[in-house]
Amino acid sequence: MSIFQRTRFDSTGTNGFGRSSMPMMHHVGEFTFRAGNRYLDIKTDLATQSAMLSFYYWGFLYNSGDLFGSAGTYAYNGTSFINTYIRNTGSTTLSSIYKTGSPHYICLKFDRGNDGYSEGKVNLFMIDHGLGIAPGVLGYAENNSASQYYS
Repeated sequence: MSIFQRTRFDSTGTNGFGRSSMPMMHHVGEFTFRAGNRYLDIKTDLATQSAMLSFYYWGFLYNSGDLFGSAGTYAYNGTSFINTYIRNTGSTTLSSIYKTGSPHYICLKFDRGNDGYSEGKVNLFMIDHGLGIAPGVLGYAENNSASQYYS
């Protein structure tokens, strides 16, 4: 679901500035984080080979405080990313972006820092930089494993 619209300017118009409206941000989902789990892994249905993607996330977790951050990456080929940047504020962080085995779905891993009592929500959004893809979720798991849950 697109929640914002923006106008994109490019050089395809007669004046060198063609205009088109495109979705700016897609809501991937809202995920519950509960006590006893340190990590949250989200498996999207994105199996793209070549795409620049931006992720934005925010929420609040009782006893862990607020979380807010952004990440950008270029899914360069079937198995790797290049130029991944992650910016976090708050005690719960996005710790990694990874891909599964074949097919190579894009996954995100959040780290709460501990597995003590907490409860709250994480909202995740994505920008596809004009590719026209709308992300879906194939699965998510609260867990206590620092490794990639969906391998």
